[in-house]
Amino acid sequence: MKDFKAISNTIKNELKHKMFGKSAYGNTDWKKANFEWYEKIHNENMSLHRNFMEYLDGKRMSIKTILEVGCGAGIYPIKYKEMFNGLRYTGIDFTETNIEYCKNRSKFNFISGDFIKMNINQEYDLVFSHAVIDHVYDIDAFLLNLVKSCKKYAYINAYRGYFPDLEKHEMKWRDDDNCYYNKISVSTIKDVIKKENITEKQVSIYAHNNLEKQVSISDQLVIEIDKTNT
Repeated sequence: MKDFKAISNTIKNELKHKMFGKSAYGNTDWKKANFEWYEKIHNENMSLHRNFMEYLDGKRMSIKTILEVGCGAGIYPIKYKEMFNGLRYTGIDFTETNIEYCKNRSKFNFISGDFIKMNINQEYDLVFSHAVIDHVYDIDAFLLNLVKSCKKYAYINAYRGYFPDLEKHEMKWRDDDNCYYNKISVSTIKDVIKKENITEKQVSIYAHNNLEKQVSISDQLVIEIDKTNT
């Protein structure tokens, strides 16, 4: 059954783009530092987050530094701060309001800025990012910077689905949200990370089955990278 409302919104957006161009990048909800909004999104994907927490526990003895790309209003460093006991956590987010919110409520390190444009001058033992690559304006550049900033391990999640047969990324601009809604191509991911000399045995790309009843997308993309597997 076709979603006529979604089709109508797409047509309206395309007409608006042709007449006025795209609006500025950056979802307004990202800029509100609304902890409850971020918590709601987090809770809708708890099976995925439990998967990551287990992943982190398995690496804990071999890491000291950890970077979260897209920390938002700080669900992990504030609500789950005990996860990072004994670790040096750094959170990066696109919006200054989120970073200020985190700094006022956490003793961890936080950086505001566009990760795609950043020259990360430090490699972190473990880098993770949840549901950020789904909305970035340059998927490959974002992924490459994640890989470059990772010394040992990386865990990257895309919540919008698992698309193993997609030949190239699909990016749809949503003017009402001021951001892209992306479908990530598994084959393109493999090609991109090869540029950073990541071998096949160092990467695992799989579908995580989301068990939450209120989420319409059941399979989510997970990318795990292990640079120590030589």
